[in-house]
Amino acid sequence: MDIKFEIQPVFKIDFFKIKSINFENKRNEIEDVLSEYPERPFDNFKSNRNKAKINDKLLKIFADEFNLIRARFNSKIILNRAWSITYDKGDYHVPHNHSSHGYAGIIYLRMGKKSPATTYIQPWNNERDQSVLYTPPVEAGDIMIVPQFLMHYTTPNKTYIKKRILSFDFNVESDL
Repeated sequence: MDIKFEIQPVFKIDFFKIKSINFENKRNEIEDVLSEYPERPFDNFKSNRNKAKINDKLLKIFADEFNLIRARFNSKIILNRAWSITYDKGDYHVPHNHSSHGYAGIIYLRMGKKSPATTYIQPWNNERDQSVLYTPPVEAGDIMIVPQFLMHYTTPNKTYIKKRILSFDFNVESDL
């Protein structure tokens, strides 16, 4: 008698990575918009969180990418807020999440080859070491989309090259 079994994950969390097209032009446009909302010291980095009013401009500048996001979710996108963060040498972001529902996005605006990427924390324990970390390879022009509940952080920037990102939170609304 042969015993048969199968192994497969019980859960998985998808992330969505987009390579922005015409990124240099889009970065210049969004940085012109962001110049109206200067960043100030905020925890261990600089940000204009809760000050920037850029949702409509972000959707317009990155229209191709947001159309791809809409198609991926087959839903209307409700952009809740967007803000920028700059990490100078030594700056970092502690583990955090954005909410219990919806999605969080990061557009990597400026990033050196040795700039730290965002690290995501698996929300359940690994049976061997009690945690699992995932740091996807990213570069300027990449956009990451993950569920808002997913804890994430950024290790200290060890370079003198400023890392700048644009974060945004959104919900999807079914067209059905």
